[in-house]
Amino acid sequence: MYDLDGTLFDTLPDLETAVNLALSERGHRTVVLEEVRSAIGDGARALIERLAPPGTPAPELDLIHGLFQKHYLGVCRDHSTLRTGALEFVGNRARDLPSRFQAILTNKPQAPTDLLVEHSGLLPWIGRSLGGDTPLGKKPDPTGLQALMDWAGADASRTLVIGDGPADLAVAKAAGVDAVRMDGGYGQNRELDPLPCSWRAGSFTELESLWPRIEPG
Repeated sequence: MYDLDGTLFDTLPDLETAVNLALSERGHRTVVLEEVRSAIGDGARALIERLAPPGTPAPELDLIHGLFQKHYLGVCRDHSTLRTGALEFVGNRARDLPSRFQAILTNKPQAPTDLLVEHSGLLPWIGRSLGGDTPLGKKPDPTGLQALMDWAGADASRTLVIGDGPADLAVAKAAGVDAVRMDGGYGQNRELDPLPCSWRAGSFTELESLWPRIEPG
């Protein structure tokens, strides 16, 4: 199970665009790239709550969130790119074990998730993508992860979470599965360091070299 933002994809430029379009449309100050980076990880609503002016009332947050969703669907494929080596890594995992199930578990809403997966060329190898706005909830709630495990017919010993954020490591811990911490994404060390992981990799090239030791079950 792969995370999306910061793990498979660099989505920061398009997130910044959509956030600032929504904020400016409502008359609020815009934000810079690093502010957006530090707010990523818990879904679109949390992103808006963190980036809107402090004390923004809930009805106004709802309006900004709605505008963000509209704008993001329009721009989510403009400048977002796969992380170096991600396409090759996912393809290699399908080739070296054709029966392997590969999926995406993200807190990003389902609609832009589907657009990005199709646009990126990952679709032939990703059997299912589960966004954060389904009834199964968001990471670190393990309900979505368990649903994907049930879909794949995989128990905890044959499941692996690959992600860059605290929600990824926390959902793996909650489900009792191993996790790879992908450095160089959007997760902050202060949030990641207290959480367990079985392996760390700084790139998909490094993860490829580690794979013989990681292969689940």
